[in-house]
Amino acid sequence: MTPPPNPPSREGAPATGDQRLKDAGLQVIMRLASTIRIGRTYQTDNQVFRQQLQGFLAVLAPLIDESGEAVLVALQDDLYLNGMRIPVKAGFRYHTAVLEEFARRDIAGVRLVRGIGDAELATFFRLFLQPDLYRGPDLLSACLAHGVDHVTPAIHASTEAPDDGFEYDDFEPPAPGGEGFSGESFGGGSGSHGHWGHGPDGGGPSGVPRKNYGQAIQGARSLLATTTLQDGMELRHGKRVVQPLVDGAFADEPLVVGLSSLTHKDEYTYAHAVNVCLVAVTMGRLLDMDRRALADLGVAALLHDVGKAAVADLIRHPLESFTEEDRAAAERHPLEGAKLLARSTTLNQTTLRCMRVALEHHMLPDGSGYPTVRGRWPQSVMSRLVAVADCYVSLLGHRSRRGTETTPYEALGMMLGPLRKRFDPAMLWALVQSVGFYPPGQLVLLEDGAIAAVLAPNASDLARPHVRVVVTADARRPPEGQPIEYRPLPKDKSVQRALRGEEYPSHPSAEAA
Repeated sequence: MTPPPNPPSREGAPATGDQRLKDAGLQVIMRLASTIRIGRTYQTDNQVFRQQLQGFLAVLAPLIDESGEAVLVALQDDLYLNGMRIPVKAGFRYHTAVLEEFARRDIAGVRLVRGIGDAELATFFRLFLQPDLYRGPDLLSACLAHGVDHVTPAIHASTEAPDDGFEYDDFEPPAPGGEGFSGESFGGGSGSHGHWGHGPDGGGPSGVPRKNYGQAIQGARSLLATTTLQDGMELRHGKRVVQPLVDGAFADEPLVVGLSSLTHKDEYTYAHAVNVCLVAVTMGRLLDMDRRALADLGVAALLHDVGKAAVADLIRHPLESFTEEDRAAAERHPLEGAKLLARSTTLNQTTLRCMRVALEHHMLPDGSGYPTVRGRWPQSVMSRLVAVADCYVSLLGHRSRRGTETTPYEALGMMLGPLRKRFDPAMLWALVQSVGFYPPGQLVLLEDGAIAAVLAPNASDLARPHVRVVVTADARRPPEGQPIEYRPLPKDKSVQRALRGEEYPSHPSAEAA
C-alpha cells in the first residue's frame, strides 16, 4: 500500500500533513460509527458486515502504511487520531456516537497496527459489540485470549506525555534494554540501556515467541492497572495471560529475559512481572510441575509485587538514596500485596497461593528478609521458586551503572556465589537448568577468538550452549543472510569466557557487528 497524494486544500494547494490527518480522522470516525451500527443488526461473519469492515480498513490503510499504526482515542469531549485532534465539523453525529461507544465500554479508544486483517478485525468487533460482557481491561483480556493483537483497546489517554505533549496507553510491548533493581521499581531514576537479553528483531526476548511475550506484557498491564486493583480482579484473566508462557515451557522454548528500557516505573513493573513469570514457569516445568500447578505459579509470579501500588506514593527517593522511611514503606509491599489480593479477588486455592507468594517472596531461609515473623514460618515451594526468579531478573535490571554492566552470566554467578545462602538449593539447580551456565543473550568469547551470542542452553552439556557467531575469529562479521550458528557448540570451539558489556566494542570490527 502507498499513501494517496495529498488532496488539494480549499486554495488549490496540496493539504499539509496535519490537514490530511484531520480529514482522515473524520473518515475514520464515520466508518467506525457505521460499522458499529451495522454490527448491531448483522453477525460479524455476515457479508454485509464484512463489507463495512473492508471499508473501515480501506480508510485506515494509508495511515497505517505511512505511520505503522492508527490510534483513535477520546480525551474529554474530543477525539484524536495519532495525536491530532479531529475537528467536529459536519461529523458531529458520528463524533458523538464514537465518544458514547468508547464511554460505554470504559475505554479511551482503539489502536490498529500494520498487519491487521479482516478476520482479526472481525474477531475484535465480535468482542467489542458485547459491552455487557467485555469492558475496560476485560475487553483487552478477551482480545488476548482470542489471539487478537493487531487491534487492541486503549484503556487510558492523557495529555501529560513528557516528550510530545500527547500520550495514550496503547499496550505496545516494551523495547529491549534494562532498568530497575531487585524488583524495586520505587522512586525515580532513569532507565539504563543494557546490552543483554535482546531479541534478534529488537522486539522482545529471542527465545520466547515475540507474540506471546508482547501479549503477556499487555495482559500484565491490564491485570495490574490501578483501576483493576481498586475495582477487583479475576484471576482467571491472569491464567489467560500466563497460558502461552506455560505452553512455551512445555515446548522447551529457550528462556531469554526481555528487559524494558522504558523509564516510567509502571512500564518497568509490567515487564519485570512478566520476566519473573517467564523464569518461574520455566523453572517449575523443570521441577516437574503439571500444567495446573504451572498456571497457578505463573499467576502468582505475575502478581508477586502487586503490593507496590499501595506504597509507591510513600517513597520519595530512588533506591540508591533510600531513607529509613523509604525503606520501611518498601518493605511493607509484601504484606500490602497479600492484603490487596484478599480484598480484590474471590478466595480460592489459587488466590491463597498468590497471597502466600506476594507475602513470602522476600523472606529468607534464615528468618531474615521481610516481612519478619515470629517463630518458624516455612516459605511455600512457589514462594521459594519466585524468590529465585525475582532476584535473577532483578540483577539484570538494576537502575544504575552496575545494572547496565551486569551480564546474564554474572547474574547467575552472583546467585550461585555471594547470594546462594539466601535461596533453596533445589531452586538454584532449577535456575541453572533453565538458563544454563551461559544464559541466552550472553556474549561469549570462543577459544578460536570468535565472539558469539548464546541462543539457548544445551540440556545435555550446559558448558556447550547453542550460539550464533557475531564476530568471526578473523574479526569479521558473518555475511549478511548467512548466519553462523552452532547447535550446540562443538568441542573444538568451546567457550573461553563470558564477556562483559564494555569488552564487546573493544574487539576489532565489533562496532560494525
